[in-house]
Amino acid sequence: MSSIARRMRIRQIQMSSRLLRGVCASPTGLAIIKRMRAAPMFQTMLDAIVGYNRPFQTLDEAAAAIVGYEGGGHSNPDYLAVKVPEAENPRPGDYAALFHIRRNLSTIHTVFDLGGSVGNLFYCYARYLNFSPDLSWTVCDLAETIRVGKILADSREERRLRFTDQLKDADGSDLLVISGALHYFEQSLSNILASFISKPRYALINRAPLINVPAFATVQDGGTYRLACKLHNRNDLIQGLAGLGYELVDSWDIPSRSVIIPCYPDRSAESYSGLFFQLARG
Repeated sequence: MSSIARRMRIRQIQMSSRLLRGVCASPTGLAIIKRMRAAPMFQTMLDAIVGYNRPFQTLDEAAAAIVGYEGGGHSNPDYLAVKVPEAENPRPGDYAALFHIRRNLSTIHTVFDLGGSVGNLFYCYARYLNFSPDLSWTVCDLAETIRVGKILADSREERRLRFTDQLKDADGSDLLVISGALHYFEQSLSNILASFISKPRYALINRAPLINVPAFATVQDGGTYRLACKLHNRNDLIQGLAGLGYELVDSWDIPSRSVIIPCYPDRSAESYSGLFFQLARG
């Protein structure tokens, strides 16, 4: 496919998706779309119209649907460009996170920030919390993001911030942070943590698009880039961590963020969520 044809197809998908979201915003429109979804012929037509903006069984299937359309995905310059400004100020959901970290700060010496981009949470939270000079905050992310993060840390002469691409380095951390990243993992968090020898004492999940229907994958369209993501079931997440000995301390909604899938608002995440867990004492 030529670059012109690719751009035209992306534009068509974006415009059609916007139109169908509007249609589904009304009860009558949603009822019509649901009937169309139930008829194989119309379902095929809807899938063709919205392209990658639909549900998929797995993250790999969603990723396959945007091959040639991803625009660099997580390594897109536009995607990375928003991460440095995010290092400056807290966003919705951060205030609850700050509260829980502050009240447990004396027992937090090592932090593992999964999908932590360029370390934006560290920079933001360090402005409001009295982090010890001995604190070790490790960010786990993709190679290009790590490269940008290291440059930023060096420019600020920040020695408490470290970077890795190895998830196993989270083993033994006091606090596991997954902010705005849980939906980029196929595995459930409980499956990830089950392999750890020494599980984190605390787990902070923030800015996560959780749903109350069975988990599935879809695509986030960032305009110039697209990202495959998975909408995890909220109850499965909580119960999975409970099975590992974690207690849910608090949860909060972040209505400023959402993942609304064209033709499937009934399966979408109308808001993002935050949750704070603590490992129960034996």
